[in-house]
Amino acid sequence: MVNDSKLGLGGHSFIQELGNDPQASFDEQCNIVSACLDNGIRFIDTTYYQERVALGAVLQELGRRSEAVIMAWNFFNQPGAETKLVDYTPYEPHHIDVMLEELQTNYIDILVIHVHKNTEELHKELDLAKKWMQEGKVKKVALGMVKLEHLCQLLTDHQVSYVLAPYNAFNQGAKEMFLKAKEMGMTAIALSPFIRGWKLDEIGGNKGSVAEILLRWVAGQRLIDRVIVSMRKEEWVHTNLTAIDRGPLTQQEESKLREWIRE
Repeated sequence: MVNDSKLGLGGHSFIQELGNDPQASFDEQCNIVSACLDNGIRFIDTTYYQERVALGAVLQELGRRSEAVIMAWNFFNQPGAETKLVDYTPYEPHHIDVMLEELQTNYIDILVIHVHKNTEELHKELDLAKKWMQEGKVKKVALGMVKLEHLCQLLTDHQVSYVLAPYNAFNQGAKEMFLKAKEMGMTAIALSPFIRGWKLDEIGGNKGSVAEILLRWVAGQRLIDRVIVSMRKEEWVHTNLTAIDRGPLTQQEESKLREWIRE
């Protein structure tokens, strides 16, 4: 049996936006997801509704829904903006059935609630998520784009099991939040290990080597339980797994990384 990987597949793998690589064809998307599941990458994150639709179709084609741990955020299709990446929308009662239809499933493993400043509204969403858990439509709940202040706003009987936030060598602002979350028994999931694909172009040099160093830096942080990586080619699944297997950065690699950060 393949060990459960620290890597997760990012939903941006399924869309054209937010990267500098072409959108993968449906066949390639199926190959990517198959390669992930075959190699212990079970967590698959979907932010935008377009990603949910794509993943739902892929898992239906493969017949491997039960092997995946689907994470889904509250970014919904809006009339007149069907082709755009719109902002998040606070959860309402009808949203869960919309998401389940898009994903072609009868449950979501991890429902992600995008945090915001309205504490009362956030508690309403958490209550709604609790109801969906009782109905069997949601297995666990996460908070996304979390800051330390959001953890302080949680009630003692909250049901949050995961926290997600961007965290990479260039942006370490979530460190204190992740430490606090771990103290509270939550799982820490890092997003955007490369910031975005175009950051690799900005650094220059061999993009593969740069990407490996950035990925190994995040994966090597003890406070991080999962790292979400978008991969638009099947071969990158194996490349990233090989990188993780190489372990912590060497002193020479650490020195290179510090140079990139200073520039």
